[in-house]
Amino acid sequence: MPFKIRYSLEEYNQAIALHKQGLGSLRISKILGYKTRGAIEDWINKGRKPYYSSKKRMQYCNSIKTVERMRAMNKLTQPKAVKISAELRTKKLPEYAKELTEELAYVLGVVYCDGHVSVKQRRVILSATDQDFVLNFKDKLEKWSKFKTRFYSRNLKKPDYIKTRKLQYVSYIDSKEASVFLKEFDLTKILNSTNEIKYSFLKGCFDSEGGVTERISFYNTNLEFTLLIKNLLKSINIDSTLLSRGITNEHSKAKTIYILSINKFIDKLNYLNNIGFSIKRKEEKLQKYLENKSKLKNKDKITIINDKID
Repeated sequence: MPFKIRYSLEEYNQAIALHKQGLGSLRISKILGYKTRGAIEDWINKGRKPYYSSKKRMQYCNSIKTVERMRAMNKLTQPKAVKISAELRTKKLPEYAKELTEELAYVLGVVYCDGHVSVKQRRVILSATDQDFVLNFKDKLEKWSKFKTRFYSRNLKKPDYIKTRKLQYVSYIDSKEASVFLKEFDLTKILNSTNEIKYSFLKGCFDSEGGVTERISFYNTNLEFTLLIKNLLKSINIDSTLLSRGITNEHSKAKTIYILSINKFIDKLNYLNNIGFSIKRKEEKLQKYLENKSKLKNKDKITIINDKID
């Protein structure tokens, strides 16, 4: 977890109030959830306030000298920002990027499941807690589009009803044409494509909304899309069963979730050998499950292939 560098005036007031009650800096830092107590000692012993709330900083930010300096900087940077924004709005996809490739198939699988495409914001984006998943998406997105792909991590503010929330990793590109292209892509083309493209698309889908227990499962709220996944699995000789489940809770609207399950051992082995996961924890869980199952069948020698499609 990164160190906290921005403290609010409210936190400062809480720390001072706790100090007046007789608590020391170490105890206060634990109560407020700080990793170190250096800031609290500055507040208590040196009379300093948080940097972003200090009187000295406020005076500096509001001074005539600072305002004039910022105005001069804006005159230089604003034309550059306008130019960059215009380029992002009008930047064209290469013609070859409109052909259905393995990279494009993976990107489509992710954005139609766990990712997001916004034509209004001109953005194709994925945010997830598995770093290896987001980095793999970044790699495929960059190879397909040839656009600069951004990557960073963030801590999202959690609602009161969520106990814990993990660090999120984010990757995205800014392009209106790429957003429109992905949004309007005819996914049925994948049914008539090569097996390699089907594998790549399915990998993107199962990386996003797949799970591994004693079976491999895929979850989605769109029945038509889930049936497409089922037909794609069938076309590569993997059987699956389709179930539905109604979900209701106080924090979201009632909805139906459709669940595809791959249950047979041979189908799970086929999935691992041809599709797999880019998420290491899912890949290892599935491989370990199949290895344990194959040991139980001591008469059958089954080899698990380790070379997966990227």
